[in-house]
Formats: sequence, structure tokens, C-alpha cells
Amino acid sequence: MPRVPRPVAVGARRLLGRPPRPAPGEHAVRHAFTVDVEDWYQGLESDPADWKGRERRLNIGLDTLLQALSDRGVRGTFFVLGVVAEEHPGLVRKVAEAGHEIGSHGYDHTKLYEMDAERFRADEERTRDLLQELSGAPVIAFRAPFFSITRRSLWALEVLAELGYRIDTSITPVETWRYGIAGAPERPYRFQDFDLIEIPPSSMRVLGKPLGLGGAYFRIFPYRLTTRRALDQAHREGNAAVFYVHPWEYDPDHPRISFEWKARLTHYARLGRTMSLTHRLLSEHSFGPLGELVESLCEPLPTVAVAQLARGNVR
Repeated sequence: MPRVPRPVAVGARRLLGRPPRPAPGEHAVRHAFTVDVEDWYQGLESDPADWKGRERRLNIGLDTLLQALSDRGVRGTFFVLGVVAEEHPGLVRKVAEAGHEIGSHGYDHTKLYEMDAERFRADEERTRDLLQELSGAPVIAFRAPFFSITRRSLWALEVLAELGYRIDTSITPVETWRYGIAGAPERPYRFQDFDLIEIPPSSMRVLGKPLGLGGAYFRIFPYRLTTRRALDQAHREGNAAVFYVHPWEYDPDHPRISFEWKARLTHYARLGRTMSLTHRLLSEHSFGPLGELVESLCEPLPTVAVAQLARGNVR
């Protein structure tokens, strides 16, 4: 697998330093627009064996989002499930042909801490190979289902490096019942243990509480006071943020079913706002693929050992 090109100095201070504040209206910083490509039922707490009878609707939200990005001339990184690539190869080709970067979201949305290294390696090699075949480009970026690289699954980082991945964006400092490592760095860093760069999913603070930048947080909380405020602050400080969404968030009419109550509260909440908020988001800030963000990082990046993450408090 090709290595990530050595980042160049151009724009580096915007990400890790403190440059002069951009003039009003300028988009000096390009944030990363990322999409976790899964159908509405694949991100739920359900057994993949139960998916067979579910209505397939991935193309509805995906086409809506692709059109919105095309209208604004925005390219992003689409993290695709292996099972999606197997069932909908044409959709993967469509995303790649539109100029977007393809990354891996794992094979079947199983949390990594519910797997062992042997199963993960086999699943991920299978997913990587298929995505490369369909996209016609190396797949070097990975995002774990449910951001599930936690202290219980740090072993997955070494597997990713051995499989040729150069970028991971799975470790968030926002800790919930599903994911997160409290005390993990909020800025990009390189692992001491192997050749892998971590680009943490961005977070923001509301009344002192850390929240994610995207997904349900994007839909549920007031846009101006949360998402827009966080991106404006990152822009002023010369930092690039990582924003994320799912195609099913652009399909508010997808089926309603019963599942774990905490997840249900966030999954269906305010889906009708996603499209209008996205139009605002894309009009106010500049976005690009994750790989291009990495190419603009300065060297040397801060380094973190896996053992430090296991202990926490490494920011």
C-alpha cells in the first residue's frame, strides 16, 4: 500500500499553530467533511442476521447528500461498510467517480471491542480490498463503527497499520456509553508505536460538556450556538475540524422501529432539519477530504504511545 505523502508546510500553521485571523468571508481553513456510509438499520444495536428483511434505502439519503455536495463543489471522505460495498457496488463507484475519497468503516458495523484481532484483521482486509477494487484508488483511511476504538480495543491500531492504513479517525475524547477515551488528544497526532496518524473526530463544548461535531449533535442542538460556533472558533484559531454525518440522516422517512432507548432518542430526533442545516453549513465553511487535510499538516506531529492512551490524560 502507498504511504501517505509527507505533509507539506503550506498551511501548516493554520492547523497546529496560531496564524493571523482570516479576514471576514475568507475560508482559509478547509475542514474535513466525512460520511459514514451505512443504511438506516446498519448503525443500530441489532444483529446483522436480522438485516435481511429490512427495507434498503441507502440510495435515498446518499443521492440527496451527493447532490448537495456537488452543488457546492465540495468533496469529502466517505467511510463505507464492507457489506454496503458487497450489496451496492454501483453506489461505491458513484461516490468515487464524483471525486470523493473512499475510506473503510469496517465490514458489518460490529463494535471493535466486541471482536478479536483475528476476526478484525480478516474482515478489514476483505473490506479494504473490495473498496480499492471498486474505487480504483488506495484506501488508506479508517473509521471504526461507533468510533469503537476505546481502551478495550487499542489493539486494532496495530492491525490497521499492518494492513497499510495510514489514517485513523476513530478515537474521540467525547466519552459515551458506546465510545470515547476521556483525556485523548483533540488535535492530530502520530503514534510512536507504528506508522499511523490519528485525526480525532472533532468535538465542541456546550456548558462545559464535550459533544461531537456532527451526527445527532448536528441535528439536535441549536446550530448557531453549537456547530457554527465550534467551526467559527476553529477557523479563527487556524485549526481544521472533522465533521461527520450519515446518509440515513438525509432520509427522514426511513422506517421507525423499536431498539435500545438511548440510541432511539438520538437516531430519529429532528431528521427533518438535516438537509437545511447542511446547506447552511456548506455555505458558511469550506470543506475537503480527510486525506487532503492530512497532507496540509505540519511535521513533526505530536507523538502519542498507545500505552499513554490506555492510561488517559495525554492531551
